Amino acid sequence: MLEFFTLVFFMLLAGIAVGSLLMAKMIFSWHIVLTVTGLVYFFCVWTGMLMGSWLWFPDPLLKGLISLIAVVMAVFFFRTYHPSTGYIPAHGLYHWGAFAMFFFFLGFESGIAGVSMWFILLYTLVFSGGILASAWIMWKLKNASEFRFLTQYVPILLFVFIAVLKLV
Repeated sequence: MLEFFTLVFFMLLAGIAVGSLLMAKMIFSWHIVLTVTGLVYFFCVWTGMLMGSWLWFPDPLLKGLISLIAVVMAVFFFRTYHPSTGYIPAHGLYHWGAFAMFFFFLGFESGIAGVSMWFILLYTLVFSGGILASAWIMWKLKNASEFRFLTQYVPILLFVFIAVLKLV
């Protein structure tokens, strides 16, 4: 039971981290970006859960791999940040590939844990709630004049936070 709540908590954290990346500098229509992100999330987590239920992988090694992926994503997005386009540029296919890989391994972890495939509906709702919560938090941070310059670093810190929590 504790493992289930831990998985749901990490899906929420992933939603907050990805949502803050998307909301740091929104250059696209927000409903299209959120729909595409939700579909990529659903498909990749579902595929990861399917593969995880068939394959065997040591749990400590998987947690270390997810932690490494979160750190690599933090470095990747830090290096590709541009003040005018934010973290997701107009033709950023590498960014969506990074999201897909991260989502796949989150689903893979759930599949190895033996969570039912029906829980992907709960995961998607929790992930969507995380994205909406991060949109509200980023909006509040951008409107606070004393913290405006720090909003661009919030997504990077969230991915580092996910990496550290996965190792614990």
